[in-house]
Amino acid sequence: MSENISKAILIALDAQPGGATYDSVYGGETLLNRTLIAMSKSGIRAVHIICAGGQRENVQCMINSIRKRIALDYEVSELPSDEILSQHISRVVGTWDDPFLIFETDKIVHPTLFDQAVKFYSRHTPVLFAYKNVQLEDGQVTFTGAFTEKFKVIFNNTTPFTKIALRKNVSQNARYDFTASHPIEISPDLKEGVISTDIAACRRSDLQNTTFKNFSEMIQQWNKKNVLAIGFLENAWWLKVTGKESTEQITEFFWRIAFKEISGEFSKLVNSKLSKPMTFLFVRLGFSPNAISIIQLILFLVSSSFLLVNQYWAMIVFAIVWQFAAGVLDRCDGETARIRNYESEAGGRFDMLIDDLRFGLPFVFLTISQYHKYPQQLNYGVVAVATSAWYCTAAVFHNRFLRRAGYVSHQAMGVDFLKTQEGAWLKFYRRIQPFIKGDIRTFYIFLATFLGREEVLFWMLVAYAWPLGAQYVFTIKKFRLAPERVWAPHLKLPS
Repeated sequence: MSENISKAILIALDAQPGGATYDSVYGGETLLNRTLIAMSKSGIRAVHIICAGGQRENVQCMINSIRKRIALDYEVSELPSDEILSQHISRVVGTWDDPFLIFETDKIVHPTLFDQAVKFYSRHTPVLFAYKNVQLEDGQVTFTGAFTEKFKVIFNNTTPFTKIALRKNVSQNARYDFTASHPIEISPDLKEGVISTDIAACRRSDLQNTTFKNFSEMIQQWNKKNVLAIGFLENAWWLKVTGKESTEQITEFFWRIAFKEISGEFSKLVNSKLSKPMTFLFVRLGFSPNAISIIQLILFLVSSSFLLVNQYWAMIVFAIVWQFAAGVLDRCDGETARIRNYESEAGGRFDMLIDDLRFGLPFVFLTISQYHKYPQQLNYGVVAVATSAWYCTAAVFHNRFLRRAGYVSHQAMGVDFLKTQEGAWLKFYRRIQPFIKGDIRTFYIFLATFLGREEVLFWMLVAYAWPLGAQYVFTIKKFRLAPERVWAPHLKLPS
């Protein structure tokens, strides 16, 4: 293997109502568009889509809606009525010397699966990918200890999945488990074995002298010829769908994708309860994460302006609107991004800017308010200028550090940072972390607002900004980057 797989064949023939088809919408995107976005993020650069006669224009229009979000070249062809699928694919890949992925668009596929699939293939045999650490025993799903809990939602209903009759003692650690010395049984009706993702990697030569009308027949032909190998993928989001899945099952699947494990405990236990219904509403309405972030910014401005009104009710309005934006909508934009595959470096940077402004804007308005109340007292102005200069300087250097290290969120970097540290201070920090991490800090501001005293909020934000700036500086000084994360000036970062 010299480089990753960069080409793919998508079979999008079924456009009839009643089942899960390539134009069915799941998580705010059609199955075909979700697949193209996921492949683009995983390094696939050329895709050929095979559709039924008369469907080419429909497919082209569908893809146009996401054209700016994908960095790959695609071509759409219709399957002639007098040509079977195997002949058409052989003609399409007639000049392809590199390996390629091939599958039908009847599944929800996430970049986490393609990130693994594109990195390995067999030079000599086609590979059918199966899910690692999942086994069927007498029709019941069992998981090994290495299986991550959140991915169990994929296997709530294994009836539509294709199963592969591999023994339980077959090693799943090898990149390629084996090429069968004799055909193995592959069928949706099996009660024993492992679960196929119905995605394969192959070469042009693997299709020679092979006749099939769909993906399943292709796999069976390879199996009969004793040339099929099995590759295992793990910790990847993927779900074969038939259109018969319940709303609850699909919702739970996408919520598991959306849920951010590394966020603060308060955010996970409290804010996520409110963000969940709103996130799915935003997804149904087709909102982008940046649109939600802009709504946040507008609400920060609107709520902070109430701090200029010298009335108790105005402070309560500020508290409610600001907490909603800072706590709930802050989760919604990230959750929407993960559900709709909108995650990007630019989006991550914008989200970090909004995070800074959620405290920065109230601080500015509080400073103005205190100046109007006490024009003779210069201490508020001096403290405000010093605090702003300190925090902004620390934030700029910290964000530059994050960019060099390849991080797009403070939380992800923080997790890795703590892994590199040791000592008594770390034990102390882990004890107090649940009380200072994430959105619980916004909740403290929310509660303090009910005291009705703006000067209390002002000094709370000052007390928040100085230690946080110091934490940024401390992180930069103490964090040791892994070799693969060290920035190389000659390499262009993704846009």
